[in-house]
Amino acid sequence: MSEHEGAPPGAVAKYDERQREILRGELVGLVAFTILALGGVIAISLALTAPRELYGYRAEHMYNYAGVQQVDFTTYLQRVNRPLAQASAESLAAYAEWQRKNPRTVNVQVLNKYLGDKYNETANVFAYMNAYFTPGVGQSCEYCHNLQNFAEYSKPQKTVAKAMLIMQFELQAKWVNNIPRPEGQPLYQIKCATCHNGQAKFWNRDLKASNPEAFGIAGGGNPTRYDMKHNGITLNGKVPDSYEIVDDRYLAVRPDAEGNVNYFQVTADKNTPAGLADTYRNQYAMYHQNVALGVGCDFCHYGGYFKSYVTADGKFKWPKTQARHMQGLLQDIALNWFPQMPNINDVTKAQDYYAQPNCYMCHRGYVVPPGAYDFAEYPVKVADPQIKPIVDLPLPKPILPPS
Repeated sequence: MSEHEGAPPGAVAKYDERQREILRGELVGLVAFTILALGGVIAISLALTAPRELYGYRAEHMYNYAGVQQVDFTTYLQRVNRPLAQASAESLAAYAEWQRKNPRTVNVQVLNKYLGDKYNETANVFAYMNAYFTPGVGQSCEYCHNLQNFAEYSKPQKTVAKAMLIMQFELQAKWVNNIPRPEGQPLYQIKCATCHNGQAKFWNRDLKASNPEAFGIAGGGNPTRYDMKHNGITLNGKVPDSYEIVDDRYLAVRPDAEGNVNYFQVTADKNTPAGLADTYRNQYAMYHQNVALGVGCDFCHYGGYFKSYVTADGKFKWPKTQARHMQGLLQDIALNWFPQMPNINDVTKAQDYYAQPNCYMCHRGYVVPPGAYDFAEYPVKVADPQIKPIVDLPLPKPILPPS
C-alpha cells in the first residue's frame, strides 16, 4: 500500500502543488533576505569607509603610495571644537606702528639664520608669525611680545618660543628632511601647530591620565637598554634595565597640572618574567602607534612576515621604514631638546615640556599630522646653533626598496 493510498481524489496533486508554492515562496524569501543582507553589508562597509576617509587613512593597497590625505589644520580644529586663533586688534595696531618705525627687523635671531635674508624685513617676519605662530599656539602676539617693543625679551614666553623655533628647524633639517619616502610623497614641515595643535600648553590636554588607553598608553616611558648603552646614559654608574627610571634630567615622567600623562611604555616592570620585558615593551609601543596614527598593524607591517619591509607581491612598506626613522626623532627630542627648554629645572613651571614625546603628540589619530605644513622654505643647516644637542644621535641608515 503506497503512502498516498486512501487519500481523497486529487488530494495528492493539491498537496504537491502546495508544497511547490511554499518552496517557491521560501526561495523568493531566501533571495530577498540575501539581497537585503548584502545591502546591509555594503551599507555598513560604506559607513565604516567614511570615518577612514575622514581620518585620513585608507586600505592596505594604498599604504605603499603617496595617496594618504592630510586633514588640514583648520578642519582638525573644527572637529575638536577649537577656534582658529587670530591676532587681536590691539596687537595689529601695535605691529603697524612698529613696522612703520622699523621696516628692518630689530633683534631677530632665528628666522633670518635658518630661512635667509628675507626675514630681515619686519613685514616678512610678521607674516610668518601670523601664519604659523598665532594659529599654531592659539595665542595673539601679546602672549609673547611687549606690544610697545616687539624686539625685547621681557616675557618668558618669548624666550621659550625662541628655543622651540630653534628646535623646530634643527629637527626639520636633521630628521624630517631626510625621511625616506616614495617619489611624489609631500615633504611636510614641522611648525608650531604640529605639536601644539592650537594650544599654548600642548601636552594631550584633552586626554587625562585616568584614561590612558584612549591613546595607547600603558605606563611610564623609557628607551630600551640598548638605546641607553648606545647613548652613554647611566644611572648610578651602570646602564639601567629598560623598565627602570632614567636620570630625571633626561626622561623623568610626571603628570602635568591637569593630570595629563605624556608618554607611553609597556607594562613590564621588575616582576616581568625574564625575557619578556622587551616583548611587552614592543607590543605596547606598537599599540600606541596604532592609536596615534589611527591605523592597524598592516599599515606598516606585511602580515605574512612582520619583520619584512616587502610584501609577497613585491610592494615596499614605506610606512615601516618611515616609522623607524621617526622613532629616532622622538628619541632626539627626549634626550636633546625638552631637557634644554627654558626653566626646565623648575618643574613647577616646566611640566608641559618635562616629559617624553610620543607619536600621538603630533599625529592625534591621523596618518599625517594635522599641524604639519607643505611649506616651500626649508631651513638651512646652521653651523653654530644657539642650542646644541646634549647627545649627538646619528641618523639611522635608511632602509630603502630593493634596487
